[in-house]
Amino acid sequence: MIDETQIEQLVLDELGGIITPEDSATLKKLLEDEPEARIIRNTIYDQFSGPEEQAFLALLPEHLPVEKVWAKIRKRKWIRVVIRTTLSLALLALAAPSVYILFIKPAKPGRPTAFVHGLSLQTVALQLPDGEVVNLGSTQQQVQIGDLTVNAQQKQLSLKGKSAGKGLASIIVPPGKDYKIKLADGSEVQLNSASQMQFPVTFDGNTREVTIQGEAYLSIANDPTRPFIVRLPKSTVQVLGTEFNVNTYDKTFEQIALVKGAIKLEADSTTIMLKPGFSVKYQQGQDAAVERFDAEELLAWRVGTYVFRATTIDELCQVMKRWYGITVVYDNPNTGQRRFTGYIDKSRPMRHFLDDLEFTGHFNYYFDNDSVLHIK
Repeated sequence: MIDETQIEQLVLDELGGIITPEDSATLKKLLEDEPEARIIRNTIYDQFSGPEEQAFLALLPEHLPVEKVWAKIRKRKWIRVVIRTTLSLALLALAAPSVYILFIKPAKPGRPTAFVHGLSLQTVALQLPDGEVVNLGSTQQQVQIGDLTVNAQQKQLSLKGKSAGKGLASIIVPPGKDYKIKLADGSEVQLNSASQMQFPVTFDGNTREVTIQGEAYLSIANDPTRPFIVRLPKSTVQVLGTEFNVNTYDKTFEQIALVKGAIKLEADSTTIMLKPGFSVKYQQGQDAAVERFDAEELLAWRVGTYVFRATTIDELCQVMKRWYGITVVYDNPNTGQRRFTGYIDKSRPMRHFLDDLEFTGHFNYYFDNDSVLHIK
């Protein structure tokens, strides 16, 4: 009799890239000797292609060590239920070889990356304060969860009522997507790809607070009695009623650009009052840089374009990763520092943009069998 729990743990460690050489040898032996072990391994690998499981992975904090991530995953009930169900069906199939292929999928080649967010989320995910996850597709949908109504249509979300459970809700936008959400006070937030926001379903206190990572455009409903506070990884923005853009993609600095109204940036001992038409770039340990910005260029992402001027391939590849959800590899490391000027239109196939770059004569690319983009 095999130990299902042991195999499950070994497979999860392999999937997470934290398996030791000794455990890897043990797992390999079990997979060679025990058909049930192969069934469990294939089942776990297959389950991580489901939208609910991908949403769960994306909702885990990025700063968690891989070991703690997989400790949380092991507690998920769906893993055990799916393994037992599939194992029972597969053992029946073993007794009837003619239907074996109906239940067992071949193992997927290769091993996923150890970085949790590498298991890419395919749809926008909403996690409610009670932990329930709702996957938001591109089609219109309405979900009733207790007293809370979730309305999603045309890449826009609105919530009415109250959610069970205390704490904050989270919305996660994966690479290749963007999404709008209307908050309880009427404020609207448009999240760019590879971004997320934590927020209360209802604003009950004296302030309105959200936390954002990535990039977002905010149009804040005016309420002089309750300031709106946006918490970024390294700073805090306070507003009453305004429109502005925040960008925290680069881990070394944050950029806030004010379109209308007024905002106050607080970071460490720095306080800056920003005027419309100006942006501030803040980096810890350095003086904040305030300068005018081109709204048509900086906010182009909102209409699906990205304008770049004398931008390195490194920077362009980061945009392509976020917008198209691809992996990029440099066959020649020096290529990443070459600079180009132009724009990316998300509505056009990515290959059109790459072909345009290749036409300059200073850029070559190809996709391998795993759809990884190689820059030559």
